[in-house]
Amino acid sequence: MSLLSTTESIRKGQPLEEAFHAFNQISQHLTDSYQQLEQQVVVLSQQLAESNSKKIQYLSEKEALAQQLEAMVETLPGAVIVLDDNRLVVKANACARDWFQHELIGHSWAEIKAKALINIESIDGQFKLLSGEVVALSTTRLNGQAAEIVLLTDISHQQALQQRLEQQKRLAEMGKLSASLAHQIRTPLASALLYASQLNSASITAQSQQKFSAKILQQLRLLSSQVTDMLNYAHQGEFIKKSVKLSDFISRVQQTYEEKAVDFIAVFDKDKRLIISEDALSGAIANLIDNALDAIDAEGRIVCEFILQPNQGLLISIKDQGVGLSVEQQKHIFDPFYTNKMNGTGLGLAVVKQVVEAHAGRVTCVSEVGLGTTMTLTLPVIAPPLNQQPIRSV
Repeated sequence: MSLLSTTESIRKGQPLEEAFHAFNQISQHLTDSYQQLEQQVVVLSQQLAESNSKKIQYLSEKEALAQQLEAMVETLPGAVIVLDDNRLVVKANACARDWFQHELIGHSWAEIKAKALINIESIDGQFKLLSGEVVALSTTRLNGQAAEIVLLTDISHQQALQQRLEQQKRLAEMGKLSASLAHQIRTPLASALLYASQLNSASITAQSQQKFSAKILQQLRLLSSQVTDMLNYAHQGEFIKKSVKLSDFISRVQQTYEEKAVDFIAVFDKDKRLIISEDALSGAIANLIDNALDAIDAEGRIVCEFILQPNQGLLISIKDQGVGLSVEQQKHIFDPFYTNKMNGTGLGLAVVKQVVEAHAGRVTCVSEVGLGTTMTLTLPVIAPPLNQQPIRSV
């Protein structure tokens, strides 16, 4: 405003001195304004420098932290593998490179996994490396991204400790079993000896001799069954399996119960073969049939079925219309040393479960008090199919 007013004064013919004085005032005002702007520039420059310095320091610290994290990931004792949205490997740490022993970057994780990891049956998320280590695998998707991180941890040591623990537990159970078995064996053994001593009597009739012989045989079979249960339980589910013709296996089971109250129903391909431990599996089936025979009355009968399933699995069921099991009993029937028999070791069904699981199968029980029990074995033990043959019944 002062500049405009001064210009207006010059137009009206004011003296030159006043105009010069007005010009000096304007110049001083501009000088002051410039100095203020200069001071503001200095202050802003200092603030900008401080901001840049802090930013540089922040970036430097962030870079140092990133390097530390990178070093930590690189030196982790487990494998870390980063996958992109196409599941191709974009990063792998030193442990991953060492375990897989070939180039990873840019390769498909699915192909690497198929070539280098051996799946451990019945245990999800656990694999074995070609070098022998057992690893646990987990996959995590990054937040808000399609990329994934695959983590593999060596659990060989933990597994060895678990096996040692199981072994110690098994030894403790075997000690308990030995004491129980000694007690259980004593009674049938004493009975067999008593009957055997009667056979030496000169006054014994042929009918009594036959009766005592049958009693001795019965007690010896009981002893054999108890010892077999103990030996099978001691195997811890480890049995040698071989190829066996299905028809031969069924015939073996049938022959054992030719004179018993057991009806066999078998529908199968005559050339089908099983990959099994024949002794262990036939023993498990015999255990179930014996239990069923104990549960029925004098007029009752057992039905044992062998059925080939469409997915090439073998289904075996043993049905009785005996006394049945309560809900509480069904909760414990597969527990070692659990029994409701006077002369039982409590290992029969525990062994059955162990044998079935050793064949990658499962055993189920359906029972109702007063109506009977059905035990069912589902076993994926059929050998690779040969030529299809007609189905026949026996």
